[in-house]
Amino acid sequence: MGYQPSLDGVRAISVIAVILYHAGFEWMHGGFFGVEVFFVVSGFLITALLLDERERSGRVSLRSFWLRRARRLLPALVLVLVAVGVYASLAGSDLLRSDVRRDLPWALGYAANWGQIVGGAQYFGNLSPLRHLWSLAVEEQWYVVWPLVFVVAARLTKRARLRAALFALVAVGLMVLTWWMAREPQLAGDRVNLLYLSTFTRASGLLLGAAAAFVWRPWRSLRAGESRAGRLLDASGVVAVVVLGWSFAEAALTDRSVYRWHLALVTVASLVLVLVVVHPASAIVRRAFAWGPFVEIGKRSYGLYLWSWPVSVVIEAYTGSWSRFVVAMIVTVVVSEVSYRFVETPIRTGALGRWFARERSRDGHWYVGTTAGAITTISIVAPLLLFFGRVEHVDPAAGGDRVSFVMPATTAAAPTTPSAASAAVPAPAEVSPSTPSSTAGSAAGSTVGSVDASVAGPSVEPTIDPPLTTIAAPPSTPPVLPRRLVVVGDSMAHSLAINLPDGIESTFAIADGSIDGCGVQDDGEVSSSRRGFSRSFADCADWAQRWVREAVDSQAQLALVVIGAWDVFDVEVDGALVAFGTPAGDERFVTGLTEGVDALSAAGVHVALLEIACMRPQDVKGAGVPALPERGDDVRVARLNDLMREVAAERPDAVTFVEGPDAWCADEAISTDLGYRWDGVHVYRPGANLIYTTIAPSLLQIPL
Repeated sequence: MGYQPSLDGVRAISVIAVILYHAGFEWMHGGFFGVEVFFVVSGFLITALLLDERERSGRVSLRSFWLRRARRLLPALVLVLVAVGVYASLAGSDLLRSDVRRDLPWALGYAANWGQIVGGAQYFGNLSPLRHLWSLAVEEQWYVVWPLVFVVAARLTKRARLRAALFALVAVGLMVLTWWMAREPQLAGDRVNLLYLSTFTRASGLLLGAAAAFVWRPWRSLRAGESRAGRLLDASGVVAVVVLGWSFAEAALTDRSVYRWHLALVTVASLVLVLVVVHPASAIVRRAFAWGPFVEIGKRSYGLYLWSWPVSVVIEAYTGSWSRFVVAMIVTVVVSEVSYRFVETPIRTGALGRWFARERSRDGHWYVGTTAGAITTISIVAPLLLFFGRVEHVDPAAGGDRVSFVMPATTAAAPTTPSAASAAVPAPAEVSPSTPSSTAGSAAGSTVGSVDASVAGPSVEPTIDPPLTTIAAPPSTPPVLPRRLVVVGDSMAHSLAINLPDGIESTFAIADGSIDGCGVQDDGEVSSSRRGFSRSFADCADWAQRWVREAVDSQAQLALVVIGAWDVFDVEVDGALVAFGTPAGDERFVTGLTEGVDALSAAGVHVALLEIACMRPQDVKGAGVPALPERGDDVRVARLNDLMREVAAERPDAVTFVEGPDAWCADEAISTDLGYRWDGVHVYRPGANLIYTTIAPSLLQIPL
């Protein structure tokens, strides 16, 4: 086959797409498909080289093959791992060190994909500097297994077409397997992780490329201009490029369509493009991808891929910021070029072997240089291994000053509320979607009524004129302590469940049933156009059942529902926009919340809906999600609280709406203090303590 510069051009567009995806640009949120293009190129190229070797020498030297792969891949990888380890140990945050500690052993064993699968570290939203090594792990596993399969298959059958058909059949089978695993209406996060990262579900591109290499060898009999099929080839190549470009721009990692048909489409389009660019009859596409700058980028694609993501993590160039992206790319290009010129290329071309042979010929003192190199390596690697061996796991949601939970005196012994059969309280009035009926985080026991529509803004005091309704009276006897409480909901629930103040265990036994990134929906995609951010709910499948499972496992008496972070947005569902505050938006939220309430109630658990707090989102390092302005909109927050009050009023025996701290809205010194909420949304220990001390009386007065 010889050197095919156009294949380097294909690598170039692949790595560019991945880098732009990692940068967080909204218009390239499908750039992760660039990895699939890499897989197809690798499958085709490696198999073509194995075929050439077998035809040339009558055999395949597995030792030589694996040695070439090691020379090509290991030096740059080791350099990146050492650089990341040194940076994390000297200047990294506790979270960064924890991520490196978790991922480093898997990366060293070229098993990073399985490390993320079995370790539960979701690929999406993961800011580990080593998260991108999953794709290298898939390729390395391919390089280990495929030559063995190739040697056996080459002996079993004589006809290349039969071998190609066999491997193509396996590839199609893997596509069908991926589709079958994704056929359910809902995909949980762990399932998405498995589909995207596993060797089996991602081997189809490698196998299709390998199958094509058995039958597509046009350089053996054709020269440029000799085939009448040139125009057809170029047309096919253009279509493939269009399909890939559209996929890079439109797909989202957690969309169900990715695993049902889009990944297969990208695989086929990638294969078509590869077949075109290696065919001498292609006059346009082949020449375009052999363009000099593309070729040079393609030659360095491995190093660019390795370095770009760790550098982006350090510089925080993953939020769609052009200024940060440019800085990150300058650093990446410089570092990867140094690696390419002075580490990768010399070792790949045998510089170490030549040096070793030269030293051995010099009076037998070769061991001096070898020993010096070994000592240098050990002096760098050993301290890193010792350091990270002592690093503990860090949950980014946990932190803040230690505080003690103090039970309010009026409820420490027994409830002091009236013991009458029922108590009259105002019920929430219907509210216009555009105007809040209350400020979120209102004082406990406050009521909400109609609002003068001529005055907008969350700071307006509402005019209260509600009807009366009845709720069940609190128990007249002290509750048995501790009450078993499961906290369910989104990431705000998680931070509340793990940042427990000292001493609360005597009052509440708290379990964490949260699902990060998931409110009460499992379809659609939220977006914040002002921050260029979007997120799909595709990985939130079975959220209500997962709430119930945790409640049952923890034998909870109460389920505290903590949501809101993902419920304040407009949502796009099947191409249609469901705007927040519209009847359709309200119905969507109420339907989802009712589903969760009904599921918990059916399990015998009383549901407490915690008032959504006024959020004051801020951009902080390591957050992963920018400060989204919709979260800071008190009008939206108040609307959700009104809807939750309505849901609670319809089920007074099974559901209670619990007022949160007034300070989240009323006291700016607290609401904007990152010691209470580390990003203005998720609580640390002081913020959790503020909530628990406020709601404890209400939770203890619920009759069970």
